[in-house]
Amino acid sequence: MNKFCGHKEAIDRLNESVKNEQDRIDDAVQMYERTEPFTIMHCWKILRNEAKWNNKFLELNNSTSLDGMSSPPTQGHTAAGHAESGNENIDTSRPEGRDSAKRRRSKSFTETSSSSTAVEVLQRLQEKSEKTELKQDQQMAEILSRKDEKIKIQRDLFNLQKKHMKMSMQQKKKENAIREKESEAQLISAESSIMSIDIEKVPPYLKNYYLGMQRQIMERRGFISPSNNED
Repeated sequence: MNKFCGHKEAIDRLNESVKNEQDRIDDAVQMYERTEPFTIMHCWKILRNEAKWNNKFLELNNSTSLDGMSSPPTQGHTAAGHAESGNENIDTSRPEGRDSAKRRRSKSFTETSSSSTAVEVLQRLQEKSEKTELKQDQQMAEILSRKDEKIKIQRDLFNLQKKHMKMSMQQKKKENAIREKESEAQLISAESSIMSIDIEKVPPYLKNYYLGMQRQIMERRGFISPSNNED
């Protein structure tokens, strides 16, 4: 992963205006695949914008740069280099030196470490995503549970109001029946008073009044019919 990032960074520094971002990525892949296939594109796309991975990449690059600077060529090597450059016919190829092999092993270890770090970061992101999804599911279940409880409370309240309304109507019917009976009792009492009056003993100017009232009472109670009225 670190090796690919190094290729991508080098291509970005060229700043070729005719190429877009995808072209630069394709160029970096071609550079990488000169030595081995590039099979972690999905990891790079996920980690490229992660701050933790960018910091780790800078740390690895700085470490690699310091290792390279700490191993300058020895005097013997420099002299050999001058001798070889003076004679073009001499074969310049020679066995790999100790320092070169050490740097190669260090580079290989760095690349392996960066790939392991990428996989580790990817696993952490996956675990974080799963935990977030689980938390969201729990929150949704809690919301639905609260919603069900709210619906139940509203249903119980509606049933209680309905029952209260029914009881209130029954109470009103009873009160109306009682008032009707009271009114009827008061009417009967008043009619009894009128019917018990002795017409012969009342003043002359009240005789016709009480006679008319007694006649209306008799008609209302059904004792006589309106056709039997006397003039």
